[in-house]
Formats: sequence, C-alpha cells, structure tokens
Amino acid sequence: MTSDSAREGGTSARVRPWMCGTVVVIDLVGPIIGPEVLALRRSLTTALARRSVPLVVLNARRAGEIDPEALLVVAAAGRHTREAGGRLIVADGPDAARPLDDVETRATLEEALAELARAKP
Repeated sequence: MTSDSAREGGTSARVRPWMCGTVVVIDLVGPIIGPEVLALRRSLTTALARRSVPLVVLNARRAGEIDPEALLVVAAAGRHTREAGGRLIVADGPDAARPLDDVETRATLEEALAELARAKP
C-alpha cells in the first residue's frame, strides 16, 4: 500500500488552505520545518490578501514539530491581520504558539470558527 506522503512527493508534511464561509482555514499536517515553513508563509500571504479584513484560522491539530521560524511567520501574520482589523487564531496549537503577540489561540478548530462567527459585525 502506498502512503499519502509517498503519493504527494515523499513528504509527510502539508500546509492545506480551505474556506469555511469567509474564514480561511489552513490545516497544518506533519512537521512544519524547512520547506514547509515557506509553504506556510505562502498560504498565510494568500489568505491575508484574500480579504480586506482577513479572518484566518491555523488548524494545528495534526501538526508535528513546528520550526521556530514558522512561529515567527505566524507572529508576523498575526500583526498584519490585527492591523488590517482582522483576526488570526491558532487552533489546537503547540504551547510555543501561546505567547506569540497578536495571535489568539483556541483549544479546537470548532471553537475558533465559532469565535469568529460570533465576532462578525
């Protein structure tokens, strides 16, 4: 049997964006190190450019190791999001994500989406 990672080019890590209404959700699957940090940066850049008031959730439930550089990318995206009047929430993230400035955290993806739904103007 061929694993998903073998079919997708041999890496077990993925950064997968998808839409949930007006919210961009970015699923982090596997370790976010090396080239996956660049993929995360690209996905966040696209998500932030998609709307004038960006609403973004990073779903880290299935993430493995997260490179410290990736946390810096998330912190910068959080600042940009807040300056644009939007919100960036890390759902089910590592403890390392909790002290990042301008980045909110929630225990689950469902909680993050519910929070953004309640906060809509």
